Amino acid sequence: MNQSLILVFILLATLSVANALPHQLSKRETQWGKCSDDFPLLGVKISPDPLIQGQDDTFSVSGDFKADANDKLAVAFFADPTQQPLYVFPTPVCGAPNLPDCPVQPVKIDFKITVPSGLPNPYFVVVIIGNPDTKDVLGCAVTEVGSGDVASYPIASYPIASYPIASYPIASYPIASSYPIASYPIAE
Repeated sequence: MNQSLILVFILLATLSVANALPHQLSKRETQWGKCSDDFPLLGVKISPDPLIQGQDDTFSVSGDFKADANDKLAVAFFADPTQQPLYVFPTPVCGAPNLPDCPVQPVKIDFKITVPSGLPNPYFVVVIIGNPDTKDVLGCAVTEVGSGDVASYPIASYPIASYPIASYPIASYPIASSYPIASYPIAE
């Protein structure tokens, strides 16, 4: 009887841990940041998330501003955001078939594209709404994909200084000058 009780306890503990693991290990949503402080941040959700090269993806974009017939939404893929884009997918924000009449406020649009294949690792995705003729930007969002960036690993987002071992003075000393054994040749 005692062994059965222990076996049931171990089985229940194992099941509860196994049940909790998928929730802890589930992927996080792609995190979008501001392109710069000069432009409002767009709300961007992608489906499926994460992006898969060569497959269709829907960008659901929203912003709390007024857009008119001259404004366009563009999804651009960059190897380096300071350089020219590798691919750009533009679309009207309003006034086209299956879109609301212009002007529109707030802006809400779903834009389906095929994610290009052969993108570098990492690459950047910029979603922007603005007038291409006047270069006015109404809103913008950017994310980095494929680098193992901080956003993709929850533990990496914690500052190292918050861990007690990082505050020990030994972490700041150069080993060769502090510990004589480190300066000895390993093999003579």
